[in-house]
Amino acid sequence: MSSLWDAVDAAFQRLEAQAGFEPRPVQRQMAQFVCEQLESGHSGMVEAPTGVGKSLAALLPAIAYSLQYEKRVVISTYTAMLAEQYWRKDLPLALSLFPNAPPVALAMGRTRYACLHAIRDNKRPRVPVELIRFLQEWAGVAQEGVESELYEFLRRKAIPERLIHGVWQAVAVPSACRARRCPYFNTCFYYQAREQARTAGIVITNHAFVLMDALVRRATEDNASLLDDYDFLILDEAHDFLDAAANALEFDLDSKFIDSLIGHAVTLSNQTQDIFPPDSAPTGFLMSVQKLVEGYAGRVRDAYEQLAFPPDTPREGVATRVAPESLTQMRAMYGAYRPDLHAPVVHAASALRKEIGDLYRELGQTLESYKGQLTEAQHEEVKELWAQFSREFALAHGNLGRLMEPQEGVSWIEADEERWKACYEPLVIADWLRENLWRTRPALLMSATLTIDGRFDFFREQFGFEAQATLQLPYVFDYRRQCALYLPLPGAIPPPPPSARAPGAEEYYQRLADQISALIQLTQGRALVLFASNNEMRAIRQRIQLEGVRILMQGEGAVADLAKQFREDVHSVLFGVRSFWTGFDAPGETLVNLILTRIPFEVPTTPLQRARQAWFEAQGLDAFRAWSLPMVKLQMRQGFGRLIRRADDWGIVALLDPRIRTKSYGSEILHNLPAGIEVFDTLPALTDWVRQKTGSSQVK
Repeated sequence: MSSLWDAVDAAFQRLEAQAGFEPRPVQRQMAQFVCEQLESGHSGMVEAPTGVGKSLAALLPAIAYSLQYEKRVVISTYTAMLAEQYWRKDLPLALSLFPNAPPVALAMGRTRYACLHAIRDNKRPRVPVELIRFLQEWAGVAQEGVESELYEFLRRKAIPERLIHGVWQAVAVPSACRARRCPYFNTCFYYQAREQARTAGIVITNHAFVLMDALVRRATEDNASLLDDYDFLILDEAHDFLDAAANALEFDLDSKFIDSLIGHAVTLSNQTQDIFPPDSAPTGFLMSVQKLVEGYAGRVRDAYEQLAFPPDTPREGVATRVAPESLTQMRAMYGAYRPDLHAPVVHAASALRKEIGDLYRELGQTLESYKGQLTEAQHEEVKELWAQFSREFALAHGNLGRLMEPQEGVSWIEADEERWKACYEPLVIADWLRENLWRTRPALLMSATLTIDGRFDFFREQFGFEAQATLQLPYVFDYRRQCALYLPLPGAIPPPPPSARAPGAEEYYQRLADQISALIQLTQGRALVLFASNNEMRAIRQRIQLEGVRILMQGEGAVADLAKQFREDVHSVLFGVRSFWTGFDAPGETLVNLILTRIPFEVPTTPLQRARQAWFEAQGLDAFRAWSLPMVKLQMRQGFGRLIRRADDWGIVALLDPRIRTKSYGSEILHNLPAGIEVFDTLPALTDWVRQKTGSSQVK
């Protein structure tokens, strides 16, 4: 064995000597594999089912590697919530097992941190007056200055929810700021995190930040970065990196983008004003800047309002540009492609690009015109500030260009509340990831669900990832003993309707709500209900009234805060969508009832989905078999994994979609779940099983 493994083995021995710890041979097996990849500089893939302890199995080798070779390892997971879990729970334990520790850092995007300038100087008028004192108190005691910390603090202070709602958006770090010139720079949560990350041997972050770092490097030809140089990348929850990459590369020209484009300019104006002392501010210069920004804001809104289309344009959306153009000839694109409607998109995007360019040209001219009213230091500070803001404008300028003429991908339009929006997304991200991530350094991809039908092939192809080695570990938990599967008989619930307005939708929602209510009562709460869409979640919530049962619902607070409340209130119920299908951890008695309302198929109705189907058709592949079904198998495995988190956990998994029994692909989905689980098809039979597990006659 290598000297690296010797250090990791010693750490495991210290861990195993702790009271109550049960050694896991598969965890050691995975750690050995990680050591091999780190020392060889090779890329690899690991499937480590729930219970393996993959976080420690990756952290211990990474820490030893950083200490022994003075290397920098970036460890990324899907969401900010999961990154904070690594930072607060997994990393401290891992570090405690070594005599020495490398410097470590938590690094996330700007808006994940609170702005001290906004809080200390009360610069955000949207903050309720009653909260200002509490925010300033929190700023003095916060460790990382992140959203979950703030909400936890305010809840301890018994602040009413009506005051808390939306406060984070009011105090988060803006997209650009005065940086070193800010009076709070030396204590700024964001810049402190950036500085710690610059020299840290272990950096904990999320997928969005890794991808943004790659985008910044590409845009600046490697002259700027967010993570600086590092030697090895470890992606946990790697199956979600596909979504994260698509989100990073997509672009929407909509009202939110327009608001952000204007808001960025307004913030530039406000922060320019903050540079100068109130009693000696160059009034003429500041008024000129303000006037430029006001004129720019009006013209930007006008440009967006010109994005109009004929009355017969389908409100559900239609593609206006597809690259390569040959995809438009595929069957999947019939009726979904209208190149004649691309002209308004080009017109609006071109006008916005012009406004961005004109704003910076006119700002530069204004600065030179008033140079005599500014000290040399003030002049340089204004230039530095505007240079920071220029990066966001440059990114918007580039995204508008891709919308106008995509090199690869699809541009489309769809209705957006009272107006239209124009969107762009690439169809294939493998080449982009290969060029901007995998070629620069080795990586380890790990997840509890990285194989489909027992093979790594799907993610290899989608990521464009070349793994020199793979490891698939066996299940750790005894699912046959710990778990029951509830599949209602055909007819108990109708097939899911395509939309809330489709025939039979009302009956479907009511019967689904009845089943969910009965299941929640069976376990006296303690349930996680996972939905495929927000619309269905809200529709069911309206139809469920259970006395004495607290129902938490995604969207009614920060995800991390909702998760914490669910864990603390044992008999509560949590309704969730995408964020809770993956990575969510609630071991013990707080979760014994996992309800999956429907198979989360991607219905190929949007222009993006139709174009993706066309891409598979062009490759001679069946899109359902090559994309839709593998993605469903993955998500169902992920959802299933929320239930059993420890060896003494038990519970039921209810799959309430009748297609699991009536369609041929249902058996394929079930085949990707652990084998041998007892299946029940009626509530009375399931109730008997729950009674046996609880030893209680009180179960209804």
